[in-house]
Amino acid sequence: MGIAGLELFNYFLYDREPLPYNQLPYGNCSERTIEIPIAIRFLRKMEAGIREPYLEIGNVFANYLPLLDPHPELKNRIVLDKFEEAPGVLNEDLMDYKRKHSLILCLSTVEHIGQHAYGEQKSGDREAPLLALRHLYNLLEPDGSALVTVPFGKLMDMGWLIQFSDEYLRLLTDSYGVPAEALNVSYFRKLDMDMHLNNPKQCWIQCGKEELADARFDSPFMFANGIAVIHMKKIGSDVAIAPRPHEPLNYLSAPAVTSVYFAPFVRPAGFDKDGYFPAVRPGYVFYGPSLTLAPGSYSLEASIEIDGPGEFTLEVTSNQGRRLLWSRKIVRSERLSAPVEIEREEHQVEIRLYQYNFAHCRVRAPSLVLKEA
Repeated sequence: MGIAGLELFNYFLYDREPLPYNQLPYGNCSERTIEIPIAIRFLRKMEAGIREPYLEIGNVFANYLPLLDPHPELKNRIVLDKFEEAPGVLNEDLMDYKRKHSLILCLSTVEHIGQHAYGEQKSGDREAPLLALRHLYNLLEPDGSALVTVPFGKLMDMGWLIQFSDEYLRLLTDSYGVPAEALNVSYFRKLDMDMHLNNPKQCWIQCGKEELADARFDSPFMFANGIAVIHMKKIGSDVAIAPRPHEPLNYLSAPAVTSVYFAPFVRPAGFDKDGYFPAVRPGYVFYGPSLTLAPGSYSLEASIEIDGPGEFTLEVTSNQGRRLLWSRKIVRSERLSAPVEIEREEHQVEIRLYQYNFAHCRVRAPSLVLKEA
């Protein structure tokens, strides 16, 4: 089981077809665990029509090529990666690339374009990923196909990526001119995972886009908590129109804290794969991650589960615990949402869980989010 208490299987369903989660112990704490098998499925279905090397945007499959050993023809690819230097990789900006392809693969890469990530400098254009998606469409030969995956849920500007939303993705057709009939989109939501980074098991289900309306990046699980799998098929000619104006979109900013398990918290006794911290004597169960917060209104959202007779205090402090900004006593499992007012710039801000009593119990925090209100 994972932190949500669900049974974790070795496969997930894609259009009712069982696919194994990624079988190589690399990147499985992220959405790669389903993206890799989905990509292999896509390539195998297109295998008969591959007339030349397909184009991969981002040097992702380099870490998973052994999975293609049963199908060596699927290793015949051209890799385009602006910054990663490796044998056979073209270090060229996607937007400058002109060669046409019948098949294109792009796994969790397009959302970083124009953002501050992997050597890229933030352009200030939050719609650069949409321009890149349209360019991928234009790079397809007639009847060519592309598979693109992106994080999906609430529209978020994480600084290093844009998480797509339904409203944002619709701009691809409504504003950027890609034909709606050229797109077929599937959606997946992460429901649970082991709370460790050593090849953790995960639980993903295929779902409707409306079920991802509240999905946030990095919360409660690290990296994407929902993804869109975008199939594009080239219909007609290239799209060359200037984007049509549209109403401004509202982007959520990245929360200050997204999880006690993956942010840089101090966890003196560690935790098990189900997210439980042992708590047997007075002292801090966890504290971190030492932030600087500007003055303003913040919201602390938490789910605390106590198994046993523990007595705790959840605190928000600054100056290495010397200044108390907010606190609440917790003696039973509960969910809470509380305002936290920051009146001046605070340094070394931490969320701390302190146990008061000697008691053999355990505690976990399936969600722990501190964000601007």
